[in-house]
Amino acid sequence: MPEVSYSTTAKLPVETIWEFVEDMDNWASFVAGYQSHEKRGERDSVWVLKGDVGVVTRTVQFEVQVEEWAAPERVRFRLHGVNEPMEGSGTFQLEPCRETGEAGDSPSPDAESRPKGWLGRLVAKLARFLFRLRHGRARRAASADSGPGTDTSKLTFQLRVDPGGPMGPMVNALMKPMMLPAAEDLANRIMATLEERAGLR
Repeated sequence: MPEVSYSTTAKLPVETIWEFVEDMDNWASFVAGYQSHEKRGERDSVWVLKGDVGVVTRTVQFEVQVEEWAAPERVRFRLHGVNEPMEGSGTFQLEPCRETGEAGDSPSPDAESRPKGWLGRLVAKLARFLFRLRHGRARRAASADSGPGTDTSKLTFQLRVDPGGPMGPMVNALMKPMMLPAAEDLANRIMATLEERAGLR
């Protein structure tokens, strides 16, 4: 099953990022392939996304249920495909970042996210290039690259999707290279919007 994790930092306090992230209306349109979303309660919503799977364009409807709401640190959610056999889960994690490590627009995928072998790395680079060609790239503040410090926060977005049905293995193989660029794009668009509001770029 495709699973990715991406982290990025910004010279913003955790509370500022949380205030933005806790309302999905603020960032829903940043999700790759976003068509619409509808809130159906405090923890339930339905999302419609349109994406390319190989040469086929599919519109997928997901029920999203928030399972954990631990302000201002973490939101954990589950996905259930309405019109396609898919299940999944994800997490937004926020934390102060005062130690040396990656910053700004540098991906820090976990071990499962890293492509294996030279062919896997080539496919991942090609997928990232094609994704950015189609969706553009979030412009981040120069201060995001200067490293951790006071009021620097780290946002980590994790996503797992498990396609089911007889086409599951093929959909899995086609989706996997595109998920990390999509996770990078979502996290960086959120941070870029907040940096612009704070006058950091």
